[in-house]
Amino acid sequence: MRHIGLFFGTFDPLHNGHVSIAKYFIKKLSFDELWLVVTPLNPFKNSKNISNESKRLEMVENFCKNEEKIKCSKVEFELPKPNYTSDTIDFIINKNNNTKFYIILGQDNLNSLHLWKDSEKILKHQICVYPRNNLDQSTNNLIHHKMVKLYNAPIMDISSSLIRNMINKKESIKHLIPKEVFLKIKKK
Repeated sequence: MRHIGLFFGTFDPLHNGHVSIAKYFIKKLSFDELWLVVTPLNPFKNSKNISNESKRLEMVENFCKNEEKIKCSKVEFELPKPNYTSDTIDFIINKNNNTKFYIILGQDNLNSLHLWKDSEKILKHQICVYPRNNLDQSTNNLIHHKMVKLYNAPIMDISSSLIRNMINKKESIKHLIPKEVFLKIKKK
C-alpha cells in the first residue's frame, strides 16, 4: 500500500514555508509521495484577489520537476468550481486503489474545518496538522478528534499574501520562494 500526503492550496505563490512543511511530513510519516493539490478556486477566497490559476499551476509544476517525492496535482482543474476538498478527496480515492491518503492541514484551517462542505467526510481521513503562529487551539474541539494529529512541524513566518505585498512594493522575495518559482515570477 502506498502512503501519500495531500497538501491542498492556492499556492499564490508556492513559498519556502510550503516546501518545508511538505518535506517535514514526507520524512516524518515516510510518505511515498506528497501531492501539492493546486486549487483553482477556493470557495473561501475572493477570486479577484487570486492570481491566474494556470500560472499558479505552472509555477508548482516547475518546482516539482526537480523533486523526487513532491508531485504537483492538477486534479481540481478537472472538477467543478469552486473546489471543495471533500469532493476532491472522493475523486482521488476512487481513482487510486491500494493507497492511504493523509490530509496536510494548517492549524488555521483546522479552526474553520467545521464550516467546510461535508467536513465529516474529510474527518474520515487522517488529518496531519501543522502549527501556525499565534493561534489558540484550546477553543478548537477538532484538535481532539481521533483522526486529527498536531505535529511539531516547523513554524514558518511566511505567507503568500506577504509575498504578493512584497512584489507590489518591489521588494526582494528571492529568499522566500523556491528558485523555480522566483524565475517564473521574474519573467512576469
